[in-house]
Amino acid sequence: MNPMDEAFMRIAIEEAELAIKHGNPPFGAVIVRDGQTIARGHNTALTDNDPTAHGEVVAIRNACRALNTILLDNATLYTTCEPCLICTGAATHTRIARVVMGAVIADAPDYFRHPEKGSLLRVAPHLTLPFEYTTGILAEECIRLYTDGNPR
Repeated sequence: MNPMDEAFMRIAIEEAELAIKHGNPPFGAVIVRDGQTIARGHNTALTDNDPTAHGEVVAIRNACRALNTILLDNATLYTTCEPCLICTGAATHTRIARVVMGAVIADAPDYFRHPEKGSLLRVAPHLTLPFEYTTGILAEECIRLYTDGNPR
């Protein structure tokens, strides 16, 4: 674990709380490179009527715009929950080097309607992912996002 993992995960949690405030599912993310926050994002799927506007994707879009590139080499994605296949694909496509997760889908099975559709941890054994991943950073705080009756 990187000593800054908890600090950056707290930013992702703040983003998830913004998503809740705006009536969206509680997913937040932050992109970091060289110890600096490049971009933040939270789920806006419901308010934007965009099924791809997951917190991780929004943060990746914001980071790519901020850096004027489609590649995020050497960046770390912090996310409050295990990325779905859309978000895993975006992280893979942009060449993110590391993904740090708070909760994982198994932590809140009642919240996730379709875990069988896949997620990072479900596909990891079957793929050679181009990034390393870490789970459980501020897990209890992140799990509360998905067990406190927040929007889906």
